[in-house]
Amino acid sequence: MCGEWLTTASRIPVCPSCLGRLQPLEPVCACALCQRPLSAVYQTSAREPLCGVCRRGLNDFDRLRSFGAFDGALRKLIHLLKYSGVVTLATPLAALLGVVVHNEPGLGAVDVVVPVPLHPRRQRARGYNQAECLARKLADLLALPLDARSLGRSRDTASQTGLTPRQRRENVRGAFAVRPRSQLDAKRILLVDDVCTTGATLNACAHTLKRAGASEVQAVTLARVVQWIGGLRDDDSDAAHT
Repeated sequence: MCGEWLTTASRIPVCPSCLGRLQPLEPVCACALCQRPLSAVYQTSAREPLCGVCRRGLNDFDRLRSFGAFDGALRKLIHLLKYSGVVTLATPLAALLGVVVHNEPGLGAVDVVVPVPLHPRRQRARGYNQAECLARKLADLLALPLDARSLGRSRDTASQTGLTPRQRRENVRGAFAVRPRSQLDAKRILLVDDVCTTGATLNACAHTLKRAGASEVQAVTLARVVQWIGGLRDDDSDAAHT
């Protein structure tokens, strides 16, 4: 991170100063449902503004919130957790998710915490699912049960990197399934992932969970991409192409 020598023994290879520099998302005009940043015109056009996707009812999750922007120190920490095997970072990063839940009471009014799953092949290659690591620590913080079994990834999708919002939705359509004998009827679920770009993966998971009987799906991520793919603006979403 900052390159300074660590002066104390710790299972987390990041100094307290770097952890302390993590900043939450700036309070800007954003979609009331998915927290997508909106242009200034929405500040006066609606009391609770919605982005194009949410206005058209294309999101199956009931709320989506993220701690910070996917850049700087937070991005580096997520990459350490996700690609470098530093799973001990799940503890301080889950604490950031706890801050989000505390600031959005509706996120905590749930019955169970569910991570976004990896395809079994990818999880075997990586050795763990970073979303499950975060969800497990968050469930402990919230004193809620963790269900890392019911929702599975039935299709190993291509990377979402470089895809448009519409392509991302098509890429993950039908990629998730609920395993037999899962008990999700009327359950209020808190869905956890590390990063949100367009919300396509979270939406596909929420769609699958609700078809299996879940009554609500709230979603929370550590970070979200705040610059649009291909220069898309808040109202140039994939909803305009459906």
